[in-house]
Amino acid sequence: MGHTSLVLAELDGRARYDLLSNLVVPRPIALVSSLDASGRANIAPFSFFMLGGFVPPSVAFSPVNNLDGSQKVTLRNVEETGEYVVNLVTRDLAEAMNEAGIDYPPDHEKWEISGLTPVRSQIVRPARAAECPVALECRLFQIVRHGEGPNAANYVIGEVLVAHLAVGLDSTEFRPIARLGGKSYLDTDGGKLFEMARPKGSPPSSGNR
Repeated sequence: MGHTSLVLAELDGRARYDLLSNLVVPRPIALVSSLDASGRANIAPFSFFMLGGFVPPSVAFSPVNNLDGSQKVTLRNVEETGEYVVNLVTRDLAEAMNEAGIDYPPDHEKWEISGLTPVRSQIVRPARAAECPVALECRLFQIVRHGEGPNAANYVIGEVLVAHLAVGLDSTEFRPIARLGGKSYLDTDGGKLFEMARPKGSPPSSGNR
């Protein structure tokens, strides 16, 4: 089999993002709810998300820097409080997840904009989303930074303290949606593909949706 070889250092940031985000698929989506030090709530989706180990149980997600090099609100909140919730999204919640992806100023209430309902978590202070069939309460273990400036990575590693499952949900049958490249998503419940454009007002490449 012949191959075309691309040296990523020779590509610009957008080309690298487009290449890898189309190749490393499907990616589960972490809809992360968090609080800042003053108690202001935020919720935002991240598809750079993975399972970690089991002793202790852990997950990791990567809120890459904004295009101007600044940190995302979620990352700042987790740094300030050390707590967050990973809510997992099914097909019926795709639009709500998408709305939560807009980079609104901090004074906007993203919970209200998304239409999701915050409910009290068991251990951590950030709320979980009532509509999501699965929510993982997490305590920050470590943030690993890789690079600096636009789209640099910040790997947020958290220990899972509590897993909330909808009544009657069999974890072996859970089928969330997953991110593909461009506008494409995969509904793992039936394997159907669907498209969803970024909502108006979101940046052209936030690097982690």
